[in-house]
Amino acid sequence: MLSRRHLLALPALALASPVRSQPQAARGRPALRVEGRVADGPHGFSVAELEALGEGDLVTRTPWTGDAVLRFGGVALERVLRRVRAEGDMLRAVALNDYAVTVPREDAERHGAFLATRQGGQPLRVRDRGPVWLIYPWTERPALDHPTYRERAIWQLRLIDVR
Repeated sequence: MLSRRHLLALPALALASPVRSQPQAARGRPALRVEGRVADGPHGFSVAELEALGEGDLVTRTPWTGDAVLRFGGVALERVLRRVRAEGDMLRAVALNDYAVTVPREDAERHGAFLATRQGGQPLRVRDRGPVWLIYPWTERPALDHPTYRERAIWQLRLIDVR
């Protein structure tokens, strides 16, 4: 029989197992849901499914990571919207903590909005603003280094509601 101390330690032991310590998105579970005005209906994307849409790189600095220029891997937001055949002009982006921002669709098409899933080749973890972080090419397009676009750069993105 297990002592009370051992019973209390069971959840911690379970979290330490290799399978449970992997991010949900790495195990194929949806990391991002796209719903609303989409022709193909609501769709859940795992990180692998997002990257399969045409993984690309974005090399930029961010307002939150200092002056260092970082390499992000992921997919252009425009590709995701095309995949689900999005019909709306506005996107309501919602984070894991229910923080939400409104992003005009033109940010995807005209401003190069990017769904980062990796940084430096490593998957973005929740503690690293992942598993999906909407970012912009700030270094390439200095005009985007403005409070408007910084506010739209939502991390721990879990939902895009097309309106």
